[in-house]
Amino acid sequence: MKQFIFEKCLDYNDLSQKCCDRIIACIQNNPSAVICLATGSSPTGGYKFFVEYVKDKNIDISSVTFVKLDEWLGVPASHPCTCESYLHEYIIEPLNVKENNYIAFDTTADPDAECIRVRQRIQQKGGLDLCILGLGKNGHLGLIEPADKLSLRSRRIKLDSKTKTHEMLKDASYLISEGITLGLSEIFSAEEIVFLVSGENKSAAFDKFCTQEISTTLPCSFLWLHQNVRCLYDAQIFQPGLCANLSP
Repeated sequence: MKQFIFEKCLDYNDLSQKCCDRIIACIQNNPSAVICLATGSSPTGGYKFFVEYVKDKNIDISSVTFVKLDEWLGVPASHPCTCESYLHEYIIEPLNVKENNYIAFDTTADPDAECIRVRQRIQQKGGLDLCILGLGKNGHLGLIEPADKLSLRSRRIKLDSKTKTHEMLKDASYLISEGITLGLSEIFSAEEIVFLVSGENKSAAFDKFCTQEISTTLPCSFLWLHQNVRCLYDAQIFQPGLCANLSP
């Protein structure tokens, strides 16, 4: 049975706690869970709560596998603007995640080969159990950008003009025009998707999403086709009326 849940969050702190709760619930249900992690400001609070909970409750995550959703191309992985640096700061290092429990694109290797390698590793794990996603200003998912047609699988992709203004890139000293990202097939392999709607300048994309019309020009709209999505939205920024008439 399809389940699409809109969950009103009082503020960003509440959204972050609810995001953390879904990650914890996933691991409690499956200690060997495979969890895909988005980066950026929207999930940061949830990851902080998650790390605190794991340490406080001494939760065993030694069998959990974490997957990096996407990455910028043309910049060293060690640069502070990268998704790699972000995940190492908020998840990998605080939780001492072992190399074998982390699946990520290697931007020093051939991008096409990396897409195949990452896709195969996820398949070997049986697909994703949970995928944390944020809403892009242009409605993208990961780095699946608006286009006339969308790729089903992980791929190298040219960045949209709005994506090039992403807050993670504001201090980058590199000209970044491409990225690499999981595709819809990898994302949709997830048993559950948590879709975080937070941050400024996203109201237009969220309004379009709430029409329930599916379009390749709004990649996030394809989430309506998934069997189990929980959309957590910050009611301090986004008015509840936007979703008032939508059914799970």
